Amino acid sequence: MKVIKFYPENRAKLHIGDSQGNLQETFSSDQLFSALYNNLVLLYGPDSRYISELFTDTVFSSLLYGIGFYNISNGEKRELFFLPRPLAPIRKKEEMDLFERKKEKKIKYISVGAYKLLQKSWQREEKYFSFNLLDLILMGNQFACTREEIKSIGVDVAVLESIKLFRINTSPKVAVSRTVDKSEHFFYQDEVEVVYNKNGDVLVKPFLYFFFRGDLNKKLWGALRLMADEGIGGKRSQGRGMLGTVSHEEWQEEIFEGDGDCFMTLSSMYPEYEDLGKMLYYEITERSGYLYSQQGRPLRKKRVRLLREGSIFSGPVTGKLIDIRPDEFREHEAYLNGKAFLISAAVEV
Repeated sequence: MKVIKFYPENRAKLHIGDSQGNLQETFSSDQLFSALYNNLVLLYGPDSRYISELFTDTVFSSLLYGIGFYNISNGEKRELFFLPRPLAPIRKKEEMDLFERKKEKKIKYISVGAYKLLQKSWQREEKYFSFNLLDLILMGNQFACTREEIKSIGVDVAVLESIKLFRINTSPKVAVSRTVDKSEHFFYQDEVEVVYNKNGDVLVKPFLYFFFRGDLNKKLWGALRLMADEGIGGKRSQGRGMLGTVSHEEWQEEIFEGDGDCFMTLSSMYPEYEDLGKMLYYEITERSGYLYSQQGRPLRKKRVRLLREGSIFSGPVTGKLIDIRPDEFREHEAYLNGKAFLISAAVEV
């Protein structure tokens, strides 16, 4: 298995939204599937058999967040990979006060090291994690890691909690009519800005990554490099969504091993019928919008509900690709990637 990493520049801006134009926290695996597919079509054409065969044996996670630490004085480098917070309850033994509850609730992403600790705290009978997230080191309120993961970097832990890694900017905009060249309605547009931080001799740089199982051959690698240049999400004509440089490396699979008692998905997922009885904790998100094709006018896609990243299952699930073409459209296929990318949520202590 591999991890694909993207390194956006400082102050790079992203507009990852839904069909209503609202910002999303995560560029989900179904959106990543569409972006990769479109870039493969740009490179190899729509009739390539390779493209259809590629996604049969390939599964990948959503685009997740990472944080890199670069010590300028001694050249040491450390990268932390963050996972979505599991949707199962996470409770500590002692009751928290109001301030602690608010602080704990803001944590949305936990590092791989912290997740390994969380795996060991799963309570099989009660179906929850017995763990105190506030024992972890917080970064920008939303990210949490273990002290051991950043111990040798030389970073000031007290400063980490207040840094901003991703900033939401709101800009005023005016729509201009295409026909009469006059301004129309006034509106606001949100975007996410990547922010580098300096902490003493340590430069803190966010990055993006996703896990990949399959054959990363030259054609797919070319599409990934093109996607980094073309950008992802909306407003790319305004320079949004540029992902910077891209690299990949092999990944050690410790967190993907478990006893089969409990699993978490790192992708958005459309469950098979036999998967429904294994759903323990989940949130539902909706996909809609239009199908843009060279065959004619845009048509509304079928509305689909998916399970979010971080959903918990009592056993292995698969998910599936689903056809989202409207009934009257038969010019070409259009699929949404609802395949599950699972990691174990529980290990034997």
